[in-house]
Amino acid sequence: MILRQATETDLPAIMAILTSGIQSLKKQGSPQWQRGYGPTEERMRKDIEQQWTYVLETDQQVVAVASLIPGIDPVYEAIDGNWHSPSADYVSIHRFAVNASEANQGLGKIFLRRLIEHLLESGKKDIRIDTHQMNIGMQKVAKSVGFQYCGTVTFPIPNGERLAYQYR
Repeated sequence: MILRQATETDLPAIMAILTSGIQSLKKQGSPQWQRGYGPTEERMRKDIEQQWTYVLETDQQVVAVASLIPGIDPVYEAIDGNWHSPSADYVSIHRFAVNASEANQGLGKIFLRRLIEHLLESGKKDIRIDTHQMNIGMQKVAKSVGFQYCGTVTFPIPNGERLAYQYR
């Protein structure tokens, strides 16, 4: 398995993974990423251009995607709760998804661990992530690799409440 920065040529595979994630969340009854509020091709193209998007590749196939967004996230600054170690120098992991056909094989944990290792090697020690309260799978993956619950954040979209976690 290879963790690498995404390129424009990965966009079709990335969008297929995100589309499968949107459908999976819908089947679970979660409002996360529904009704046009999920990651779009335009958003992912911009993330790739900013060099924020990473993919996990196995057997030359992209099987997971996430964007590592540096800097202050206004939504995270308005947390209902407390970050364990407040800092202005953090990275937020957004648009995290694993191909639905690879679900329940531990790839989410592997991918998230690899992202954390990459960030730590880059000198980033404050790593944050969020998910909807109905996204139990993502909560389990985040906790299993060392993220700790800090409170809730609210994105300015319908059903925008998210559980916020910080890596320690």
